Amino acid sequence: MFTPFEVAYSVITPIFLVVLAGAYLGRRLRLDARTLSNLIIYLFTPCLIIQGISTTSLEGDEIGQIALFVTLISVILAALATLLARLFHYERQTESAFVLSVFTMNAANYGIPFNEFAFGEAARDRALLYYLSTAVLANTLGIFIISRGNASSRQAFLNVFRVPLIYVTVFAFALNATDSRLPLPFERAVALLGDATIPAMLLVLGFQLSRSSVRDKLRAVALAVGLRLILGPLLALGLVMLMGLEGLTRDVMIVQSGMPTAVMAGVFAVEFRSDPEFATTVILVSTLASILTLSILLSLLGA
Repeated sequence: MFTPFEVAYSVITPIFLVVLAGAYLGRRLRLDARTLSNLIIYLFTPCLIIQGISTTSLEGDEIGQIALFVTLISVILAALATLLARLFHYERQTESAFVLSVFTMNAANYGIPFNEFAFGEAARDRALLYYLSTAVLANTLGIFIISRGNASSRQAFLNVFRVPLIYVTVFAFALNATDSRLPLPFERAVALLGDATIPAMLLVLGFQLSRSSVRDKLRAVALAVGLRLILGPLLALGLVMLMGLEGLTRDVMIVQSGMPTAVMAGVFAVEFRSDPEFATTVILVSTLASILTLSILLSLLGA
């Protein structure tokens, strides 16, 4: 059984060390978060997607189940968050950041090692595929939602096709389906760039936190954190029962759905100028609160 100390020491502390480095450098050197966010969206993440999808060892049926699960839970959370944001009359930019903060989860640098630590090495591929599915949704539905904070629905829709991830995903699945590989120099270059994705995201989070203040939006922050950490795994429990998922796949789906807000939400909020202060605050608070909520969740699952 996990203890909060193990979660904090083994998973959370390395994340916050990188974030703190970003916050210090961002304040000291006045670094521009948008430059790094552009590299993440247009270069690092596409390489990570190619690396992850093209080399996964999971069977086609299980890939389809996980992708469907992630799509369903993300759409349900996004729809519910949109309704609540309209009900409470959030400003347009805050609404976009709120919705994105609720339906995107940190399934990568937090979720993958956490699941591997909890369930063993066999959980890694499932946790990775969950993350890749969320990354595809974040780069499509997520970009549409966050763009609407500052643009028309038409422009927000067009922004989805500005980023390369849709095309890269098709290419990566084609490589996987045909059991093909990139030429060795390209494969190694893609791996190097893909490995830079998560550290770069954490640095952007640090840059943004060094200049954030959302004292007038604390209730909205608390609501977003509650939806992400509590409603997420509850919805996941219902979905795994509905879809008939069992064993390790079931446990990984539930735990990944209880992860804190994805760092990518902050990256997109910076890139598309939709209340990045709100998004980064939700990321920080949800990550800290998850030490307790994930420990409870694992004890309920019997891990």
